[in-house]
Amino acid sequence: MEVRYCRRFAEGNISTGKNSTSTGHEASDASWLDLHFESSRPEYEDALTQVGMQRGWDVLDAGCGGGSFLPLICELIGSNGSVTALDLAPENIQRAEDLTKDVPDRPKVRTRVGSILSLPFNHASFDCVWSANVMQYLTPAEFQQATDEVRRVLKPGGILAVKDFDSTLLQMLPMDHGVFTRFMTARLQTFRDKGVLGTDCGSSLPGLLRDAGMEIVWRKGWLVERWAPAGEHTRDYVRDLISYFTTAAPDYALPESDQHYWKELAANPGSLLDQPDFCYREFFVLTVCRNAAI
Repeated sequence: MEVRYCRRFAEGNISTGKNSTSTGHEASDASWLDLHFESSRPEYEDALTQVGMQRGWDVLDAGCGGGSFLPLICELIGSNGSVTALDLAPENIQRAEDLTKDVPDRPKVRTRVGSILSLPFNHASFDCVWSANVMQYLTPAEFQQATDEVRRVLKPGGILAVKDFDSTLLQMLPMDHGVFTRFMTARLQTFRDKGVLGTDCGSSLPGLLRDAGMEIVWRKGWLVERWAPAGEHTRDYVRDLISYFTTAAPDYALPESDQHYWKELAANPGSLLDQPDFCYREFFVLTVCRNAAI
């Protein structure tokens, strides 16, 4: 599908801290999400298009973030449909409202501040629930609660489409392999320590959703790969990702030499981005489920 929408970036550079919203969720600030979305836009929008949303559908974007996916959802369901954007962070909801104002053939758009753990909607309200990069923040018990809530608000036979990362396949080349592997091992352990599913949950979601009572329709993975010379959005995103990882590295039990490596890289991220064989890779999985009878 032809892309006809551009994200609206906040003025100035985005934070190089933990990129958190007012809810305290790391890596969920709208400006951070903007950069990531634009870097991966073709693959992300291809995945959304393959969900199979139909014109006239009622769709819930559960955990909409800054609203990156909303314009395409609006296009897919058309003026006879409706889309409801839900997010915990009020600032994200405001951005979602702004982003959908000028969409052609605009459906009815509603926004709500709220939680996927307690959806403020009636039974059987939606033909489809779309949720991107949300499940990684949930504990297994919360995941079951969220799935139960989604099943409640879906119409009989309705579709749940869940996108999330499998960061075990994340690569930023030509970074030192040992340094990056040790960092990611420590990072993923922090998710285990917190008891949440984490950014590596994407490939596990089909089984988790099946165990939670959903009927799996299909699942598919996408590789996002950007080689040098990387585009502006990818360069901006990876530069900020490096800064983000650098703020996390001191919290991990890494060798002193590794900590030094991250500090040097943060001071000059171009040393990686300007390499002739620079390559950024990420992998995400989309799982499409059908609501079984409750």
